[in-house]
Amino acid sequence: MEISRKRIVLVFMLLTVVFIILLGRAVFLQIFPDERVVKRAKRQYAGEIALSPRRGDIYDRNGNPLAVSLDFDSLYVDPLLVVDKKSAAETISQELGLDQKEILNKISNNNKRFVWIKQFLSPEESKKLAPLIKKERGVRTVKEPKRVYTNDMLASHVVGFVDRDAKGVDGVEKFYDEYIKSTNSKIKYQKDGKKRLIYSDGNLFLSSDSGSTVYLTIDNNLQYLVEKELKATVESRGAKSGTVIIMNPRNGEILALANYPSYNPNDPGKFNGFDLRNRAIADLFEPGSIFKIISAALALKNNALDLNTKIWGENGRFHLTEGRKPVIIKEAKGHDYGMMDITTIIAKSSNVGAAKLGLMVGEKNFFDGVESFGFGNKTDVDLPGEISGIVNRKGGKVTLATSAFGQGISVTAVQIVKAYSIIANGGTDVVPHVVKNIIDEKGDEVQASFNQKGDEVIPTTIAKQLANMLRAVVEEGGTGTATDIIGFEIAGKTGTAQKPARGGYSQDKYAVSFAGFFPASDPQYTMLVLIDEPKGAYFAAVVAVPLFKTLANALIHNQSLMPKILPKEEKKQVVNKTNDSTTRPEPVKIEIKPHDPKIVPDLRGLSLRQALSVISNNWNDVNTYGSGKVVRQTPAPGDRNPEDKIISLWLE
Repeated sequence: MEISRKRIVLVFMLLTVVFIILLGRAVFLQIFPDERVVKRAKRQYAGEIALSPRRGDIYDRNGNPLAVSLDFDSLYVDPLLVVDKKSAAETISQELGLDQKEILNKISNNNKRFVWIKQFLSPEESKKLAPLIKKERGVRTVKEPKRVYTNDMLASHVVGFVDRDAKGVDGVEKFYDEYIKSTNSKIKYQKDGKKRLIYSDGNLFLSSDSGSTVYLTIDNNLQYLVEKELKATVESRGAKSGTVIIMNPRNGEILALANYPSYNPNDPGKFNGFDLRNRAIADLFEPGSIFKIISAALALKNNALDLNTKIWGENGRFHLTEGRKPVIIKEAKGHDYGMMDITTIIAKSSNVGAAKLGLMVGEKNFFDGVESFGFGNKTDVDLPGEISGIVNRKGGKVTLATSAFGQGISVTAVQIVKAYSIIANGGTDVVPHVVKNIIDEKGDEVQASFNQKGDEVIPTTIAKQLANMLRAVVEEGGTGTATDIIGFEIAGKTGTAQKPARGGYSQDKYAVSFAGFFPASDPQYTMLVLIDEPKGAYFAAVVAVPLFKTLANALIHNQSLMPKILPKEEKKQVVNKTNDSTTRPEPVKIEIKPHDPKIVPDLRGLSLRQALSVISNNWNDVNTYGSGKVVRQTPAPGDRNPEDKIISLWLE
């Protein structure tokens, strides 16, 4: 009996010790839990289902929405709770246009408690399914954010788009994805011991935050106008494509960037790779004559000549190399400009003159200078897909000479805008960008554009001289005369470049452009118009210049810019009154009347700008000789338009 008692006490003591150990362990785990145990426990009674993340909104510079995340119903089913599975599958199939058999298979699997049927229902679809959701407890919806581009195609190459998982694929959506995307977007739910969902009034707990808000440098209204006018130009000229960029030359803010054809980011799958590609930064072209101002800049910077130095035009045919296969640089349309200073080289767009400028600068200085303007390197614009361009340092003096007039060198549109902005802002480097700032959920600025002054590329004095040369292109009988806007200083350069082809250059495919800035004395806008492979009249004065002028006019009037110069007629009157007290008669105004497009108009007595405004849309090419007013023309006035539609004008 005594032994039994001892055994009982011993067993009791052992049990007490075990109990105390277990209790201590339990208390220890409660106070100092093992993370592995906690995670395992949570997986047993709680679960998560990832949703499409809620991205931050994208606005233009004035706060107009371009991309937002809106809540849409997404349909799911708990098979265990669906009473009439066949009827439910039939209704869902009819209202959503889905395969009934496939739906029935999904909702018949009672081993699953959560099955997606369709995400992002339209409002109409949600309304149609409302009776079924009310009837069947197992058929439910949850709010899920979907990316919506409020203006469809507007600024699509800037804004970009996202994939099905709301991850940025292109544009600002991709470049700034880490800021725009949210860090957490999921459904949280509870499970019972058999891993079945536990509902609370049929609703699941949604955990989500929002990404940061992005403000672009783009101006919504200007972007709309640019896209509208660019589309009209490309279609009317039967061109392959077109690009326009407008930028503030002082700080690099891109106010508008458009490519046509374009695409709708709400449904990018319907468009091909060409439409989707941001050709302003990802496509190369040979710039042709718009590059000649860079050669002029390097000639002045390296003291190869001054403004008064005269260069012989070689009678329009410059024999660069001799031998069995001589290299001859020719002027366009057989022009002969005689002796030229550097301003005339730019105004008349002389190939021979530009080639000689490059040779005078020298190979190393020239190509080093070209790269200092940003060619051959990325501009670091904050958009994905930018390429560097091609600056070919090989090939000796032939490559040097041809590069000087924009042939044999490949650039992007944004590089040209950057280079012209350097001239416009007085010679300092600038970084093009499309994002102004980024604001997080708390209202704090987490990213801002860098608008600080860049390094000097050319001296300010040379930049001003170059601006005056580009003004001469527009104002003094140069190739961009039709761009002239009375009362405003437009500085710019035309380019009509043959496109490279197998074995040389194409005879019928051109990339035509006009690059410039305004007002020239106080530049606020730099603009490039680029039209690829226009049909019919292909030269820049007809294709690119009118679009540049239309957009410049709109900017001038919308921004209420004050004229920086007097109209030319008013200038003359002021000079006359100063030098002569005698009253002078008012200058005779020439009325430009509409004419039959089948008949050659009488252009005699008109300035070159007036003549171009009459004939620009009806002729394939215009040859000009001299400056001043038209004194002779071929074909003669009154003749029927010839088949080649080429007109020659003699001015004095």
